[in-house]
Amino acid sequence: MTFVEKQVLALRVVFMNILYIFLAIVIFLSLYLPLIIVTEFLFFEPYVFFYVPIYQLPNFLSIVIISALTGLVLSMSVYRIRFLQASTKKLRSGLLGSFLGAGAGACCGGIGIALISIFGAVGSTAATFLTNFEIPLRLLSIGILVFTYLMIVKDLNRECSLNFDVKEK
Repeated sequence: MTFVEKQVLALRVVFMNILYIFLAIVIFLSLYLPLIIVTEFLFFEPYVFFYVPIYQLPNFLSIVIISALTGLVLSMSVYRIRFLQASTKKLRSGLLGSFLGAGAGACCGGIGIALISIFGAVGSTAATFLTNFEIPLRLLSIGILVFTYLMIVKDLNRECSLNFDVKEK
Protein backbone atom coordinates (compact mmCIF):
# COMPACT_ATOMS: atom_id res chain seq x y z
CA MET A 1 0.00 0.00 0.00
CA THR A 2 1.45 3.39 -0.99
CA PHE A 3 1.78 6.44 1.23
CA VAL A 4 -1.14 8.23 -0.43
CA GLU A 5 -3.38 5.15 -0.24
CA LYS A 6 -2.73 4.92 3.50
CA GLN A 7 -3.68 8.57 3.95
CA VAL A 8 -6.88 8.20 1.94
CA LEU A 9 -7.82 4.99 3.72
CA ALA A 10 -7.39 6.50 7.19
CA LEU A 11 -9.37 9.61 6.23
CA ARG A 12 -12.12 7.49 4.67
CA VAL A 13 -12.41 5.30 7.78
CA VAL A 14 -12.60 8.25 10.17
CA PHE A 15 -14.81 10.56 8.13
CA MET A 16 -17.27 7.91 6.95
CA ASN A 17 -19.27 8.91 10.00
CA ILE A 18 -20.88 12.34 9.60
CA LEU A 19 -20.31 13.03 13.31
CA TYR A 20 -16.55 13.34 12.75
CA ILE A 21 -17.02 15.66 9.79
CA PHE A 22 -19.23 17.84 11.97
CA LEU A 23 -16.70 17.69 14.82
CA ALA A 24 -13.86 18.74 12.50
CA ILE A 25 -15.92 21.67 11.21
CA VAL A 26 -16.85 22.80 14.72
CA ILE A 27 -13.22 22.64 15.88
CA PHE A 28 -12.09 24.51 12.76
CA LEU A 29 -14.62 27.30 13.27
CA SER A 30 -14.00 27.56 17.02
CA LEU A 31 -10.31 28.21 16.35
CA TYR A 32 -10.62 30.12 13.06
CA LEU A 33 -13.23 32.71 14.02
CA PRO A 34 -11.59 34.02 17.22
CA LEU A 35 -8.21 34.19 15.50
CA ILE A 36 -9.43 36.19 12.51
CA ILE A 37 -11.33 38.53 14.81
CA VAL A 38 -8.35 39.14 17.09
CA THR A 39 -5.92 39.55 14.19
CA GLU A 40 -8.36 42.07 12.69
CA PHE A 41 -9.29 40.33 9.47
CA LEU A 42 -12.97 40.36 10.44
CA PHE A 43 -14.61 43.57 11.66
CA PHE A 44 -18.05 44.00 13.21
CA GLU A 45 -18.29 47.78 13.49
CA PRO A 46 -19.70 49.85 11.84
CA TYR A 47 -20.79 46.80 9.82
CA VAL A 48 -19.51 43.28 9.25
CA PHE A 49 -16.49 43.48 6.99
CA PHE A 50 -13.85 40.90 6.07
CA TYR A 51 -10.54 42.19 4.71
CA VAL A 52 -7.12 40.60 4.24
CA PRO A 53 -4.43 43.03 3.07
CA ILE A 54 -1.93 41.54 0.65
CA TYR A 55 0.95 41.94 3.12
CA GLN A 56 -1.01 39.93 5.73
CA LEU A 57 -1.77 37.02 3.38
CA PRO A 58 0.84 34.67 4.95
CA ASN A 59 -0.65 35.31 8.42
CA PHE A 60 -4.17 34.64 7.17
CA LEU A 61 -3.18 31.46 5.33
CA SER A 62 -1.32 30.16 8.37
CA ILE A 63 -4.44 30.72 10.50
CA VAL A 64 -6.57 28.79 8.00
CA ILE A 65 -4.07 25.91 7.78
CA ILE A 66 -3.61 25.66 11.57
CA SER A 67 -7.37 25.71 12.15
CA ALA A 68 -8.00 23.05 9.48
CA LEU A 69 -5.21 20.77 10.69
CA THR A 70 -6.36 21.12 14.29
CA GLY A 71 -9.92 20.13 13.32
CA LEU A 72 -8.59 17.17 11.33
CA VAL A 73 -6.18 15.93 14.00
CA LEU A 74 -8.54 16.33 16.95
CA SER A 75 -11.44 14.59 15.21
CA MET A 76 -9.14 11.72 14.23
CA SER A 77 -7.93 11.53 17.84
CA VAL A 78 -11.51 11.35 19.08
CA TYR A 79 -12.14 8.52 16.61
CA ARG A 80 -9.17 6.62 18.01
CA ILE A 81 -10.40 7.15 21.55
CA ARG A 82 -13.97 6.09 20.92
CA PHE A 83 -13.74 3.21 18.48
CA LEU A 84 -10.28 1.76 18.70
CA GLN A 85 -9.98 1.89 22.49
CA ALA A 86 -6.35 2.95 22.09
CA SER A 87 -4.14 3.01 25.15
CA THR A 88 -3.65 6.31 26.95
CA LYS A 89 0.10 6.23 26.24
CA LYS A 90 -0.55 6.21 22.48
CA LEU A 91 -3.21 8.88 22.73
CA ARG A 92 -1.05 11.31 24.65
CA SER A 93 1.14 12.03 21.64
CA GLY A 94 -1.81 12.73 19.35
CA LEU A 95 -3.64 14.97 21.77
CA LEU A 96 -0.48 16.69 23.00
CA GLY A 97 0.66 17.37 19.45
CA SER A 98 -2.68 18.80 18.40
CA PHE A 99 -2.96 21.05 21.46
CA LEU A 100 0.67 22.11 21.17
CA GLY A 101 0.29 22.88 17.47
CA ALA A 102 -2.95 24.78 17.91
CA GLY A 103 -1.62 26.59 20.98
CA ALA A 104 1.56 27.65 19.20
CA GLY A 105 -0.49 28.98 16.31
CA ALA A 106 -2.88 30.87 18.57
CA CYS A 107 -0.37 32.26 21.05
CA CYS A 108 1.75 34.07 18.50
CA GLY A 109 -1.26 35.99 17.23
CA GLY A 110 -3.32 38.67 18.85
CA ILE A 111 -4.56 36.41 21.65
CA GLY A 112 -1.08 35.73 23.01
CA ILE A 113 0.03 39.32 22.66
CA ALA A 114 -3.09 40.61 24.41
CA LEU A 115 -2.61 38.19 27.32
CA ILE A 116 1.12 38.77 27.66
CA SER A 117 0.87 42.56 27.57
CA ILE A 118 -0.66 42.62 31.07
CA PHE A 119 2.68 41.55 32.56
CA GLY A 120 4.49 44.89 32.11
CA ALA A 121 8.11 44.99 30.91
CA VAL A 122 8.50 41.22 30.74
CA GLY A 123 5.22 40.96 28.85
CA SER A 124 6.34 43.71 26.51
CA THR A 125 9.52 41.78 25.72
CA ALA A 126 7.56 38.59 25.14
CA ALA A 127 5.03 40.42 22.95
CA THR A 128 7.87 41.85 20.86
CA PHE A 129 9.34 38.36 20.46
CA LEU A 130 5.96 36.92 19.43
CA THR A 131 5.35 39.74 16.96
CA ASN A 132 8.77 39.39 15.35
CA PHE A 133 8.64 35.61 15.07
CA GLU A 134 4.94 35.17 14.33
CA ILE A 135 5.34 33.44 10.96
CA PRO A 136 8.17 31.07 12.05
CA LEU A 137 6.19 30.08 15.15
CA ARG A 138 3.11 29.40 13.06
CA LEU A 139 5.17 27.35 10.61
CA LEU A 140 6.49 25.38 13.58
CA SER A 141 2.93 24.75 14.76
CA ILE A 142 1.94 23.61 11.26
CA GLY A 143 4.90 21.23 11.32
CA ILE A 144 3.84 19.86 14.72
CA LEU A 145 0.27 19.34 13.48
CA VAL A 146 1.42 17.62 10.27
CA PHE A 147 3.70 15.32 12.29
CA THR A 148 0.83 14.53 14.67
CA TYR A 149 -1.47 13.82 11.71
CA LEU A 150 1.07 11.44 10.17
CA MET A 151 1.51 9.60 13.48
CA ILE A 152 -2.26 9.23 13.87
CA VAL A 153 -2.59 7.89 10.31
CA LYS A 154 0.27 5.46 10.96
CA ASP A 155 -1.40 4.26 14.16
CA LEU A 156 -4.81 3.97 12.48
CA ASN A 157 -3.35 1.92 9.64
CA ARG A 158 -1.51 -0.34 12.08
CA GLU A 159 -4.46 -0.75 14.48
CA CYS A 160 -6.96 -1.32 11.70
CA SER A 161 -4.77 -3.43 9.42
CA LEU A 162 -6.72 -6.60 10.14
CA ASN A 163 -10.02 -4.94 9.26
CA PHE A 164 -8.58 -3.45 6.07
CA ASP A 165 -7.14 -6.78 4.97
CA VAL A 166 -10.53 -8.47 5.43
CA LYS A 167 -12.27 -5.80 3.33
CA GLU A 168 -9.78 -6.16 0.48
CA LYS A 169 -10.40 -9.93 0.06
